[in-house]
Amino acid sequence: MGYVQKTLNEIGGKIAADPAVLREARKRRDLVAQATERVVKGALRSFRSGSVAHGTVNKPVTDADGGVVLDRRDYPTLGPDGSGEEPNDVVDGICKGIGTDVRNEYPNARVKQSRRGVLVEFNKPCNNEEDPTVDHIVTLTRKTGEGLWIPDLENNKWTPSHPETHTELFTSGTQKLRTLRARVTRLAKAWNKQWDEDDRALSSFNVEALAWEYVQDENMSVDVALAGWFAYARDEIRKGETKDPARVSEPIRLPLGRDVAVQRLGFAADKMKHALANDDDADVVQEDLSDVFPQFVKKPTSRKEALAAALREGTATGSKTGIGVVGGASGLKPVRSFGANDA
Repeated sequence: MGYVQKTLNEIGGKIAADPAVLREARKRRDLVAQATERVVKGALRSFRSGSVAHGTVNKPVTDADGGVVLDRRDYPTLGPDGSGEEPNDVVDGICKGIGTDVRNEYPNARVKQSRRGVLVEFNKPCNNEEDPTVDHIVTLTRKTGEGLWIPDLENNKWTPSHPETHTELFTSGTQKLRTLRARVTRLAKAWNKQWDEDDRALSSFNVEALAWEYVQDENMSVDVALAGWFAYARDEIRKGETKDPARVSEPIRLPLGRDVAVQRLGFAADKMKHALANDDDADVVQEDLSDVFPQFVKKPTSRKEALAAALREGTATGSKTGIGVVGGASGLKPVRSFGANDA
């Protein structure tokens, strides 16, 4: 195993979600789904979606997504196939109807309307930074065409989407392929989230969609796969916005535009390529990966500084300086070297 893969493995360990928190997030999601099915007339089924369902969630686990599918025949005035009515009354009814069931297990829970449906805040932290909420989308079957109608209550409109197919696609393939795809996705998400929330070039969904497109060879190592993902994502976005994997929604919007996304992805692709070409040199790999993942990989210390520090500490040896992985990303501000001059 080379230094690149070793470092990525260490980063993966740092961003890995706590299994106990994941179990709790899934429990909360399923509780809301079961309660919703009990109170909603014309509920065909529930579904699971988002990063928890896809196996691509990083620490901290902030939410678990799911939804309910309404039969449009029971709601003839709702949506574009009816008179365009928004589901505000239906959502309010769900909020009131599931409150008792949720608070039987989580006495301090709050249930309220969100942009897409129902948001449940449980107010029972798992630890100092994680208290997963549940976003439960209220969707409607379509008269024609694939997918579902998804409400946008903030903008008073409906849009077609297919969250069920997204989950099916992103979790498809052999166990080995699913694992590799998820690892690449989680590392790429960690890279993207080093920028502040309003300064990210890609959405998490875009990261996942590009990983689903690119990661097809289960025998690739994670370092080669991630380097390839950066180059593939750069080249594809240079051509245009990423298509919806389910081919139902509009192409995936780039929050900061195409030029910023291409520049950031290209910078990371070049650094990863150079690191892999020098995979047996710890100093070169650390220098390159500290530019790609500055919140996770320390800048290398010069040989002279490292020797001086070792002499001061009485630990001087003849070995090379190893790669230092930062303990975590919390509280650290992005370092602009990993995006070049992309502002």
